[in-house]
Amino acid sequence: MNQKKMLTGLFLQALERCSPSKAVAEVITLDGNLCRIKDHSFNTGEKPVYILSVGKASVAMFNSAFQILGKNIAQSLVITPGADQANSCKADTVITASHPVPDEHSLQAGQAAINFLKNIPGDALLICLISGGTSSLMCLPAEGISIGDLHQTFELLNHCGASIHEINTVRKHCSQIKGGQMLRRLNPDITLIDLVISDIPDNDLSMIGSGPTTADSTTFLDTCNILLKHGIWEYIPASVQNHIGKGAAGEVEETLKPGDKPLQNHFSYIISSADKFAREIAALGKKEGFKTRIADEAYNDDVEKIASCIAGDVLSESSKMNKSAQELFIFYGESMVKVSGKGKGGRNQELALRGALKIAGTENITWLSAGTDGVDGPTDAAGAIVDGKTIEEARKKGVNPEEYLQQNNSYYFHEKMGTLLKTGPTGNNLMDVVLVMREE
Repeated sequence: MNQKKMLTGLFLQALERCSPSKAVAEVITLDGNLCRIKDHSFNTGEKPVYILSVGKASVAMFNSAFQILGKNIAQSLVITPGADQANSCKADTVITASHPVPDEHSLQAGQAAINFLKNIPGDALLICLISGGTSSLMCLPAEGISIGDLHQTFELLNHCGASIHEINTVRKHCSQIKGGQMLRRLNPDITLIDLVISDIPDNDLSMIGSGPTTADSTTFLDTCNILLKHGIWEYIPASVQNHIGKGAAGEVEETLKPGDKPLQNHFSYIISSADKFAREIAALGKKEGFKTRIADEAYNDDVEKIASCIAGDVLSESSKMNKSAQELFIFYGESMVKVSGKGKGGRNQELALRGALKIAGTENITWLSAGTDGVDGPTDAAGAIVDGKTIEEARKKGVNPEEYLQQNNSYYFHEKMGTLLKTGPTGNNLMDVVLVMREE
């Protein structure tokens, strides 16, 4: 059996099973003028439908909703990172913006979203389709902060080793629309339904896309502490320092807090997530005859710690199992990488390289680390796939894995070893996955 081919196949099949299009189609139906979304029913003849779709899965999510609702949609706006995806979108307005750091297009998207929302009448149904990537794609910086300053702040956050919860806490407090603040822009009589694809380890709605329509329990003081903790306060632009400082002093309005209810009819649902994706992989693995085991919870820690934990778990469990068994271990989450080198790579490529070092010399163990969005960091790879022989083969070629790690240069290590996994952008975002296979 070609383990690398098998793991890649399982990954791609599970992505298809968990496509954004299917996730939306499972929760929206239309019978005549009767629209049903989860447990709610609406007469589209009496209640005009508006759709705002933002994130890496925005086009697929919108197109699925459009296929169901069609001419019942009064107006629509889609914000996406992919120009190719934008060309296939049937929305009234489609904006291509920047990810993972915002730019002028992200600012235009944020302004367009506000203009779109403020023109929705009170008798309308607004469906917000939200997926990972929203934080960067749709931006409206707080007063006094330029999009360039926000870009610089995002860059620092993405490289300092902060968790996604910490990063999004800061993002919320540099924004006029994140942290539930978008709700303040809506007619209070509107009915709002959020359909969300989660890319957050604990599926916290307030953190997905920095929660533009979800109340926020974090504060400006939390934001200060995060920036100080990771040693980047002195490097962030003065405008951001000034704004956060004023917020901590109570001189700037906080994000929307739990208990605040700008809308009476507001419902939010997570319709797809990494744990669902993991279960699909497990089901596919069982069909192939593998004994499967899914991690109890999502990982969310330093990349080296995660590599050690996964390797330790796999090697420990493998030693207890029947040696003739075929095993598939499934982990999911998001690792954190503190970038100190000047190389090229992504967190999945680095995790795979660190994993290769942990399993070096083992028999018949293969390790796949990949982002479900198909884009790992600023590279054209989704991740990498290695095995117990990768490090030995690298050293024979004169390729020193430790040197590549030191420079955060995992992309070129995998390129030299032929271990990059390239899928292209998937139009989905269900965090990252690590699949480890042991064949008899």
